[in-house]
Amino acid sequence: MTPRIRHILRRAARSLWENAYLNSVAIGVIASTVLLFGVYLSVQFNLNRMVDTWDRDIHVSAYFHPDVPEKRRFDVRDDLAQRTEVHKVTYVSSEEANQWMRTRMPAMETVLEELGSDTLPASLEISLTANAARPASIDDFARTLSVTDFSDVDYGQEWIEKFEGFLSLLKLLGAIMGSLILIAALFLVMNTVHLVVYNRKEEIEIEKLVGATDGYTLAPFLMEGLFQGLIGSILALFGLWTVHQLLVARLKDTFELAVTAELLFLPTPYIGLLFAAGSFLGIGASFIAVRRFLSKVT
Repeated sequence: MTPRIRHILRRAARSLWENAYLNSVAIGVIASTVLLFGVYLSVQFNLNRMVDTWDRDIHVSAYFHPDVPEKRRFDVRDDLAQRTEVHKVTYVSSEEANQWMRTRMPAMETVLEELGSDTLPASLEISLTANAARPASIDDFARTLSVTDFSDVDYGQEWIEKFEGFLSLLKLLGAIMGSLILIAALFLVMNTVHLVVYNRKEEIEIEKLVGATDGYTLAPFLMEGLFQGLIGSILALFGLWTVHQLLVARLKDTFELAVTAELLFLPTPYIGLLFAAGSFLGIGASFIAVRRFLSKVT
């Protein structure tokens, strides 16, 4: 370790100790901001996992014309099963459809008996691959199905489009709120760091009088900001883990949320992003505060 680096680390550590209260305030602001950012990332991460699982479960129901022969139905099934965007195709006869309806909706049994066993048409239940389970892709696939074989094709297009639109809006609002929180926190930390700099104004003025460069004066404050950001990120990560364990898990157990994907804690890349956000707040605020003070000194 070079003498310059030792000097920077020593001055940063001394400032953290001598200005413990102001540094604690800065660390608290960073921790609160990173915690809010972590909650946002956690919601987005688990929401995306659920959506990916739902996408894989999306299927297309194609109902045959009553006059299509059974052999033709199986040929169409086999042809569709060969397509790259198709994961699985299941043939459902009219009798199976009626039995499924009686099992799921017992109140309809009398109506089905009056209308006859062939009330519900035979159909193909087509499960698409993950890449094809998107609104535009599903719509394109449905348009390729033969109108001479199928009387109707159902895949909940309106619901899928509305749901995708809702997710896009939610992500946009989350990104805007996250950006505003980061900007507000940056100014709060900057003003706190400025007080620390002001307490050491005589030291800085002496350094400038003896010919110290801006970089020499600025480096310890940047290191101090890095320490603040890392400590704040660690506190935020601990708080986020506590929220996940005590709140999210309790809600899932209490309300028995019917989700296909288990709610998980943030993976390593997201945790790294939290530390990057905390470091950015600490270093960025220190840089702006010190540069603003140096501009007045010089």
